[in-house]
Amino acid sequence: IIDKNERKIKKNNLELQLSEKETDFLILFSKNEEPITKNFVLKNVWNYSIESETHTVETHIHRLRKKILEKFGDKDFIKNNNKGYYI
Repeated sequence: IIDKNERKIKKNNLELQLSEKETDFLILFSKNEEPITKNFVLKNVWNYSIESETHTVETHIHRLRKKILEKFGDKDFIKNNNKGYYI
């Protein structure tokens, strides 16, 4: 469960506090049934141009995956393939 007001995710009586951007990521992922690209995330979470050269998305996803793994033991919560990222 994503609690966007408190910026937390909840699963099996466990809660994980999230940053504003992490919450924005998960809401964006939950609204899209198809994988979303790095450029889509840059545009919709940071309002960056798609031509931006940055590792912001990869860095945030790496940190979020680590937090989710440590709290919930779920190493496959955020997945990716050649089309993008998805949950």
